[in-house]
Amino acid sequence: MTLEPLTRDDADQIRIWRNDPRVLPSLRTTKMLTHDEQQEWYTREIANRESHTRYWALRRDISLDATEEVANYTFSRACHTPYRPLLGYGGIEHISWEARNGEISLLIDPDKWGKGLGSEAVGLFLDQAFSHLNLTTVYGECYYCAAVGFWEKMVAKNEGTHDGDLRCRKYYKGKQYSSYYFTFYGHDWKCNVYNSGKAPE
Repeated sequence: MTLEPLTRDDADQIRIWRNDPRVLPSLRTTKMLTHDEQQEWYTREIANRESHTRYWALRRDISLDATEEVANYTFSRACHTPYRPLLGYGGIEHISWEARNGEISLLIDPDKWGKGLGSEAVGLFLDQAFSHLNLTTVYGECYYCAAVGFWEKMVAKNEGTHDGDLRCRKYYKGKQYSSYYFTFYGHDWKCNVYNSGKAPE
């Protein structure tokens, strides 16, 4: 999987994913977004060089012999070029260049959950944060009505820490939920990568 610039067309696909009921428990707002609202977000956060957000599209080539996937995507058979579908997006937001920290954010196509894409994406985002953006820490939170188990695994895998729970962070279906708060540290993450002898996933 590779990181690529987000396009305006990608932004509208992301809007569709964010409006999916399966995704709503993980979002800070449950308001369903319109096309115009999403395009305004793209202009403000993605197309603005002064933005404190660094997001990427997550893509991977679909091989011509991957028959299970071929049925779902269009190929340019004349030049035998596989379509590179948008699998998800995310990166680092709320970046403080002075404090050298930011918040990790990730959304995978809900139809592709459970295939290991999220774990690979987290590795790519942390590599960008610590090896290219010169950040020292990356923090995040996940509501207990969402995929806390996934982030617990990411914290263990990437030398992070669970920094406690934040109370009453999400109101969802008539109930208040706390959140799982965590931090990744650039020094520890780099030591883990180098000691493993593997490049970041």
